Amino acid sequence: MGLRTFLAIDLPSTMHVTIAQKEESLRRDLTGLNWVNSKNLHITLKFLGDTPESKIDDLKQVVQQAVKGVSPFVITLRGFGAFPDKRSPRTIWTGIDSDQNVLDDLALQVEASVISLGFPEEDKPFRPHLTLARIKKDHGEVSQAIEKSGVLTDPFIFGRLLVEQVTLFKSDLRPTGSVYTKLWAVPLANS
Repeated sequence: MGLRTFLAIDLPSTMHVTIAQKEESLRRDLTGLNWVNSKNLHITLKFLGDTPESKIDDLKQVVQQAVKGVSPFVITLRGFGAFPDKRSPRTIWTGIDSDQNVLDDLALQVEASVISLGFPEEDKPFRPHLTLARIKKDHGEVSQAIEKSGVLTDPFIFGRLLVEQVTLFKSDLRPTGSVYTKLWAVPLANS
């Protein structure tokens, strides 16, 4: 059995603090949500799933090649949304703005690189977001609370983030929630 892994953009600790503070203010109005531990926040580029340990070094090599020509870039985390929609939300997220779809292009390049190692291609288009909370039950009641709170129309800006690397995380599922461990990071525009 391998490791459960994913490739992502990690957030700096200052952004974790900003998001945790905003989440704290939202918790008062929004019950019934399972909030993501602010230490676990990241922007997933590609979920890999079960990964043989023997492929960890190969993954690093193909991702290094994939991001070699990508210069560091800035994204802005702002606003809120719900998947699949606000009438029956299962996930609350914050959106990500980047110039000229740079983040989308990075995700596509990462995806193409890992397919060469036998990882499956995504069947859904990449939708950049940062998951803040999940809703397990009582969707109608939670939906009403979300609408009443006005969170989905809140233009709150969490901040700007300089994306400089892609990180491989290992995810351990535990009864208290997932625990993420960084296995390696590859800088953008490496030579």
